[in-house]
Amino acid sequence: VYEESALEHNLSAAASVSPLHPVVVTKFIDNAQEIDVDAVAYQGKLLIHAISEHVENAGTHSGDATLVLPPFSLDAEDMARLKEIAEKVAAGFEISGPYNMQIIRKPAEDGKPAELKVIECNLRASRSFPFVSKVLGYNFIDYAAAAITGENVPEPVDAMAEKRDYTAVKVAQFSWTRLGGADPFLGVGKCDISSA
Repeated sequence: VYEESALEHNLSAAASVSPLHPVVVTKFIDNAQEIDVDAVAYQGKLLIHAISEHVENAGTHSGDATLVLPPFSLDAEDMARLKEIAEKVAAGFEISGPYNMQIIRKPAEDGKPAELKVIECNLRASRSFPFVSKVLGYNFIDYAAAAITGENVPEPVDAMAEKRDYTAVKVAQFSWTRLGGADPFLGVGKCDISSA
């Protein structure tokens, strides 16, 4: 819906289908990117974090996304701001354990920095924890277990600050076997992104 008359029409149509049920109205942010932050904190202090960017624009995937790590389009300023958000969330909720956030990034315009909005925060390990652990070479579940139990808690490390000569992509995992004729094997291959 982009104008009031369309809103009126759609709400009327929804009410005629079921006048007993409420309608949820969500503001959609156009031309925005979604970013995942996987992290572990102990007593509100960030221990480790990973920042992955989605290939799809925000709002286009259905429950699973294609992630790229390390991010290919985020600059140093955005990376620092995303880490700061992770630190503030950990401190604000006094987190001891794993957490995952989805952040919307609206591109910079008119000389202003990119707009970053946390749209979701889950106090649990996400499906991307194994992916970020493998790509970055740090076992996020070991960090999470230590933080939850309070035993052998490691010192904080900034795994995102380490330079890497590779880029990894996690593809969406769907129930391919439910789709007749679909090939359930996605395959793994190498790609030279410098020429892409």
